[in-house]
Amino acid sequence: MKPTLITGLQWGDEGKGKVIDLLADKFDVTIRFNGGNNAGHTVKVGDTTLHFKLMPSAALHGKKVLIAQAVVINPKVMLQEIDQIKQLGVKLDLGIDPRCHVVLPYHQALDGASEASKGKAKTGSLGLGIGFSFEDRTNRAGIRMEELVQPTVLREKLKANWDLKKRRVVNAYQQQFPLQFEKVYQEYVAYGRKLKPYLLSVAEYTLDHLPKKRFLLETAQGFSLDFVFGTYPYTVAYHTLASSALPDIGLPPMALNVVGIVKAYTTRVGNGPFPTELKTKIGDYLQEKGHEFGTVSGRRRRCGWLDLPILQHAGRLSGINSIILTKLDVLSGLKTLKIKTAKGYVNFPGWQEDISTVKRWDKLPVNCRRYVLYLEKQLYVPIKYVSVGPDRRQTISRK
Repeated sequence: MKPTLITGLQWGDEGKGKVIDLLADKFDVTIRFNGGNNAGHTVKVGDTTLHFKLMPSAALHGKKVLIAQAVVINPKVMLQEIDQIKQLGVKLDLGIDPRCHVVLPYHQALDGASEASKGKAKTGSLGLGIGFSFEDRTNRAGIRMEELVQPTVLREKLKANWDLKKRRVVNAYQQQFPLQFEKVYQEYVAYGRKLKPYLLSVAEYTLDHLPKKRFLLETAQGFSLDFVFGTYPYTVAYHTLASSALPDIGLPPMALNVVGIVKAYTTRVGNGPFPTELKTKIGDYLQEKGHEFGTVSGRRRRCGWLDLPILQHAGRLSGINSIILTKLDVLSGLKTLKIKTAKGYVNFPGWQEDISTVKRWDKLPVNCRRYVLYLEKQLYVPIKYVSVGPDRRQTISRK
């Protein structure tokens, strides 16, 4: 069967967590295939709001969830999220690829020291060590999950890296190195012992079960944070394109059903270009009504209008087949809406009605539907679902 991939077409925070939670029941297996704990998914179930940084959202449904080899794992965060699922009384069926690289405290020390040294040129790194984990992966100096669970091998690999990382923090970045080797080693041995039962070759499992099972593929961040095609250098340290799922999971060239997630306005966390940013009361309105704070960083998200050229570019390179539009309800109450095009801005009359309880497409305000239909026409693919609130039940199907 053809896997379905969920990808964000903006700078992340498009609402992928809700969409995956909404669709999970239709699939047998969900795979998270890129990034690290720098990406947060927020899922609201009834009165409970959950925040996941590594765990695929579909775990809440008791479905099989896999973490592919291109994800870098912070073991402490992984174990916290495993405990969170178990405390809810949900049966967890989790597989972590043994080829996943591990985020270590010296990666975080390097990240913080590097960012501090940049002065006004800061890229907005959260100091989580994700980029430096990918650096070690590329330099073939990283520690993988399969080595984390072997204490003797772990000690050897840590020793091989330790002094070099310490000298880099102290000498190159002129920062203190507060870590103690033995303490870190013992801590990570304990992590490895707890995570060992979850190790599973995701590539082999997926290839074995593709003919019979339905797979949902979950990406982190959004298209414009891709480290090649995004707004470099204000990007992440890896690919966020839909096509990167194939090597990141370990799949052969194959067709994917790609669903693009688009927020009804645009947000961005941290530094970097943002052509449609609203440094006005309207931007404040979107931020407050949309609760636009980073799931991981807690930082205020910058808000602005939709940027059509960026969405069109992201859609073409991602090969999207359909779109799910999120947070349409946040636009209620605005007198005028705008969408940026290659020639300037197109204005749309807004609507005042609260649409958070609307269940049918034809019951949405006329101006609301016109806004959606214009976007659909300009992106050349159908908008199949419209989200009007954080709960999975606040979703309108246009099928």
